[in-house]
Amino acid sequence: MKIAIIGGNGYIGSSLIRRLTEETEHTVVSVSQHAENTHYDSERVSAKNADIFDVNAMHAVLADCDVAYYLVHMMGQTKRNFVEAEADAANSLVEAVKETSVTKIIFLGGLGNDSEHLSKHLASRHKTGELLRKSDAQVIEFRASMVIGKGSASYDIIANLVHKLPILFLPVWAKTLTQPIGLHDAVSYLVASLSLKDTKDHTVEIGGPEAMTYKNLMLRYARWKKTKTWSIHVPFVPVFVASWWLDSFTPGNHAKVGKVMVESLANPMIVTNQKSQKLFPQIEPHVIEDCFV
Repeated sequence: MKIAIIGGNGYIGSSLIRRLTEETEHTVVSVSQHAENTHYDSERVSAKNADIFDVNAMHAVLADCDVAYYLVHMMGQTKRNFVEAEADAANSLVEAVKETSVTKIIFLGGLGNDSEHLSKHLASRHKTGELLRKSDAQVIEFRASMVIGKGSASYDIIANLVHKLPILFLPVWAKTLTQPIGLHDAVSYLVASLSLKDTKDHTVEIGGPEAMTYKNLMLRYARWKKTKTWSIHVPFVPVFVASWWLDSFTPGNHAKVGKVMVESLANPMIVTNQKSQKLFPQIEPHVIEDCFV
């Protein structure tokens, strides 16, 4: 099987490539805009340079691929609205896979209840899945909360706040429930989806074994790091203050993405059904402390 990973040089994509080369015999094509700077140890992995918005270039890369993983987002956009960019990117992929060998698209998006008022970020992730389902290929959309691992924007933000602030001034969203999942477990679901026998579209919610508040997540991380941390709740923190906070206390490469994600912290991101267990009973997600790095 030949597999294209769109966003192969990213946090999830690079981990997925390692697992595929270690655990399968598939051929992998890593697709990104800066493929010339990416090198892989395995002879079964090649890097292809293509812009997701260039339908012809993407079509050429995907022409003889069987499966396409879609692991990109546009939250770091500075020149245009990220919501519009994500919709255009999804539509571009739908066009690009026409008259190719691609029979399955696997997408990693975000949790969140569609019946609630979702943040722009989460609504855009869900819209991306909806647009991808317009293709003729089977679409498996995984929805996850924070993916815990080195290189994760959301996890690195939490870790940096704990490291740099002995006293955490926590806004209302610190009481919001989230259900983080470890990087290894998230990638396990992505790999396992290759073996699904049916051809139906699936939307699968994935998470660790526990739902917890963001406050609890930060305090558990602090205990794991053996760091003394105190927390104080404040009744209201405007988005612009939270954005400043991120600029001041998080890594520069994550602050821009973090600003977009701030609004999403008000939305509970928890698993609401058992579909992941029914489709992938062999995967037993690890407790959060086993996922910290």
